[in-house]
Amino acid sequence: MDKEDLRAEARALGFDLFGVAPAGEFPALPAWARSVVVVGMAALDPALDMELYVEEGGERRWSKWAYERLSAGAARLALLLAGEGHRARPVTYEDSLAAIDLKEAAVRAGLGVRGLNTLVITRRYGPRVRLGALFTALALDPDRPLVDYYCVSCTLCLAACPTGALDIGRLDRSRCIAEFEPDAALVELQKTLCQFPTPHTRLQCAGCVTACPVGKRLP
Repeated sequence: MDKEDLRAEARALGFDLFGVAPAGEFPALPAWARSVVVVGMAALDPALDMELYVEEGGERRWSKWAYERLSAGAARLALLLAGEGHRARPVTYEDSLAAIDLKEAAVRAGLGVRGLNTLVITRRYGPRVRLGALFTALALDPDRPLVDYYCVSCTLCLAACPTGALDIGRLDRSRCIAEFEPDAALVELQKTLCQFPTPHTRLQCAGCVTACPVGKRLP
């Protein structure tokens, strides 16, 4: 299996973006990993930002369909590679916190560039994408990072943040109401500023995403 075969499989699974970065650029990955495959899904409908919260045994757990979909698709690609004899593992939520920054991986895989909102800005969809990844022992030709830059004179995303969590190229997670694991003060802000269609469903804040003009009008 080569890179184009894997790209075709990713497309068949419904992914809109596909790129490869060298695993060696991420030192926390296992020594056997040689390539990081980054996939992306266009998120053009607010429904993809719906989060479901379930409280059980005094603990609150969240689930988001878009991320579940990305994880499942990355796992299927990893299984496909394993079936061809190539060691592979999908990036888990824990991996994305400790071993690999998905946004940085997407940039290095040529999917987009980092914007002032700290998100990955893609040519076609702007920041309206959700990302997943897997790493594999298969050596794939890496993609080149983009040289585009879209935020030369635009700061709409900074102005759109309801809590001032964004500065130029920096995000204060303690003030971002899109945070999945908020402290008590942030929970109160979320209750005030976020939409809750049902008692257990929250529409994640996407002010800095929707404000971005890049990719807003698709051809």
